[in-house]
Amino acid sequence: MMTHIRISLKLFLTVCLISGALFFMYCAPTAFADDKSGHHDKKRNKDIGAAFNHVKNEENNEATGQAAAWILAAANLNVLLSLLIRGTTRYAALPAQINDKIKRLNQLQKKFLLPVHYFLNPLALGVAFIHFMSATSACRASGLPEWGLVLMALITGIGVMVKFKLSPKNLRKNTYQIHTNPIPIALLLVILLIGHAVVD
Repeated sequence: MMTHIRISLKLFLTVCLISGALFFMYCAPTAFADDKSGHHDKKRNKDIGAAFNHVKNEENNEATGQAAAWILAAANLNVLLSLLIRGTTRYAALPAQINDKIKRLNQLQKKFLLPVHYFLNPLALGVAFIHFMSATSACRASGLPEWGLVLMALITGIGVMVKFKLSPKNLRKNTYQIHTNPIPIALLLVILLIGHAVVD
């Protein structure tokens, strides 16, 4: 009982200290500001500084967003090629020889591009997370960016499970089928496009 009281007291004191520190950092300068002649100059300089920082943050945000988009596109180039090749061999009435060549081409691109796919997708997720964190104020207008990031993390996590065979043996086939299904990646693209359109 005494231990719980001590922990609660420590937690209460910590919250009070943090709250006090935040008050003096953000509220005190404006609360105790004087009305001297230099006050307007300081305010104007502060406004200019805030505007400059806002522009700089917007540039950084745009750069990380574009970087995440390009990395994601490069990481999933093999997925696009696989879907195109699969659709061509399934629905186009091509001779058997050409179908075989297309299938061999698919095997070849998988051999070279799958390592890139597995390396770049987690990198894209990391850059997307940085992009999201730098744009939290803009992202409050919609919940779609959060859903996009969560879905991206899930797809990447399942990909890591497939690559390193982390799921139980009896679930590996299902895990692979979920990861290779085009619906999640299509849903991710739709969410990201709509989310960015709403935020912009």
